[in-house]
Amino acid sequence: MIDQDFWRRLTREVRNLFPLFRYLILQTETHAFCLALAGAALLGFFPACLVMLAIFKNILRWEGAYDVLLSTVQTYFPVNQDFIVRNLRAQAALLGRGGQLGSLLWILLGAAGVFIPLESGLNRLWRVHEDRPYWLNQIVGFTLTIVCTLLGLLFLSVSTAMHALIRQFPIAFVRSVASFLVIRITMTCFFVVTIFALYKFLPNKRIEAGRVLPAAILAGGMAELVRVIYVHVVPDLAPTQGPFSISVTFLLLAYFETFVVLGCAFLASRSERYPWMGFLTRKKGELPPL
Repeated sequence: MIDQDFWRRLTREVRNLFPLFRYLILQTETHAFCLALAGAALLGFFPACLVMLAIFKNILRWEGAYDVLLSTVQTYFPVNQDFIVRNLRAQAALLGRGGQLGSLLWILLGAAGVFIPLESGLNRLWRVHEDRPYWLNQIVGFTLTIVCTLLGLLFLSVSTAMHALIRQFPIAFVRSVASFLVIRITMTCFFVVTIFALYKFLPNKRIEAGRVLPAAILAGGMAELVRVIYVHVVPDLAPTQGPFSISVTFLLLAYFETFVVLGCAFLASRSERYPWMGFLTRKKGELPPL
């Protein structure tokens, strides 16, 4: 029979979720941050993919990784995947005709814009009273953009190597399932590591890695779950959005996923209220309070 301590803990944990609900749903500032982040993600998604495609095709001359990246985009983009992939191929070919290093630099500088609203949102959660100056935010953002791009190249390289092994499987069904799992596992791991880097280094204060790692793991898994649900329930926006339907569909997906990123950061920043989020920083033998 379940004892009273269990019910008391369960009641406390459910009651403790109300501040998270208030922050995510009822606080106007959160919606403003998420909309700004979604807009910045829309601006940076295509250029970021273009950078990695150009590096694989024009610098590393690695056709296998180039194809795996296009397959990953085709898997993860919510609608009109063939249209996006076709345009990525065309733009990557144009980028390789000359002046590619300068073009890549400008693309990376533009992608750093996502860190403006994200730093402000994380600073509010960690009770930082002053944001970095714009120029310093862009330096940190550009550095994190380079780091995230390198992480993307690393995980895509791992995925490419695993796909090379999968192609040796004799049964087509097994190859298909294995490829499906490899793409999702590697991309979820990429999201976890990237989100951890943002949680750790973007706020304008020193953050312990142990406080944000559990939140990054939770955010990576939840973001994938949100994407899967969204892909299956998103309606056809073409009748109302016309030529903007593809962009709006991606914008809405990014909007919902940024709630996950900020929500998990909220849990990490309130670990005294949510002790199960701070298990990595808990001293040995220390138990969460009743």
